[in-house]
Amino acid sequence: MPTAMTHAAVGAGFGQFLPRDFPVGRLSLYLALVSALPDLDVLAFRFGIPYAAPFGHRGFTHSLLFALILATATALALFASRRDAGRACLGLGFITFFAVASHGFLDAATDAGLGVGFFIPFDNHRYFLPFRPIETSAVNPAVFLAHPSRAWAILSNEFRWVWIPLLLFTGIFQGLSFGLRKLRNRC
Repeated sequence: MPTAMTHAAVGAGFGQFLPRDFPVGRLSLYLALVSALPDLDVLAFRFGIPYAAPFGHRGFTHSLLFALILATATALALFASRRDAGRACLGLGFITFFAVASHGFLDAATDAGLGVGFFIPFDNHRYFLPFRPIETSAVNPAVFLAHPSRAWAILSNEFRWVWIPLLLFTGIFQGLSFGLRKLRNRC
């Protein structure tokens, strides 16, 4: 799995798609948190749930159904507090879905593990992406930090395969958005 901060950065990156009338900073932080949330399934180890079980690591909490449930709950919670923003709440639901689902796709691009249960509970098979360039990080931060040279190699790898593309995509998107706003203001 990539590090929690890489999962969170990708989730926060989805904040650029939020409607302008939303508190983008707070919701980007929320998207960062929910995109890292699926790894709480490591607690299953403490309860004797095996890695390969549907509720084991990279199981249900990494599934598309889990992302949909969390996105629906997010949209409904916001809709309950903002009755005037139905379409915007639906948009936030979609953005939340993609932020949470990004976790599984990043994990499926790693070089180790048993794969990701994208379709649990309907299909317990674990999947990897065909291209798997991301080095797997230790789940336990203490283990990760105990080996500084390995930690640096993992962070360098994530920077190359996740952070640089994320920053490029964000820059291009923000540049295009700025250009379109300027064009609209001229007309």
